[in-house]
Amino acid sequence: MSIAFDPASLRPRLISSSPPSSSDAAVAIIIDVQSASVLLIKRVEREGDPWSGQIAFPGGHRSNADRTLLDTAIRESHEEVGIDLRQHQFLGMLPTVPTHTRRMEVTPFVFQLTREIRLNPNDEVAQAFWAFLSQFIKITPTESEVRADGKRLSVVSYIYHGHIIWGLTLRILNLLLDK
Repeated sequence: MSIAFDPASLRPRLISSSPPSSSDAAVAIIIDVQSASVLLIKRVEREGDPWSGQIAFPGGHRSNADRTLLDTAIRESHEEVGIDLRQHQFLGMLPTVPTHTRRMEVTPFVFQLTREIRLNPNDEVAQAFWAFLSQFIKITPTESEVRADGKRLSVVSYIYHGHIIWGLTLRILNLLLDK
């Protein structure tokens, strides 16, 4: 069971200025206030994909067709999970977060659903699921072993219903929840 989530609680953490020009990618943090949950995806495992099989927010690299990083978050969410975020409420953005290699910066954009939706994951997404925000408030980070870039790494993580959430996704969740 979840606890209520008030989007107004995000206001102090949201930024109204433009993302830095150095940001290469964007993710969409999609919140369902009714269930106090956030949408996460498990990426399909693919050779050469540095985020292969990882838990993430919908999102990706900016394309030449994207005027802004907000456009990137909206486009990627529609492509990956079938949600047209232009039909929902944009709340703002969180500070840009570097990847663990520091070779790329990702800007998180926060949206609130305004009506019921149906997820329609594409072939890049192995699974899409809603995760209760209250669980992340209660969860204590733990040490997990993951495989990334062909190496085994020991990382700080959250375990949520058997999913290991670490790296960029963990850092963005912590920003969202002010942890």
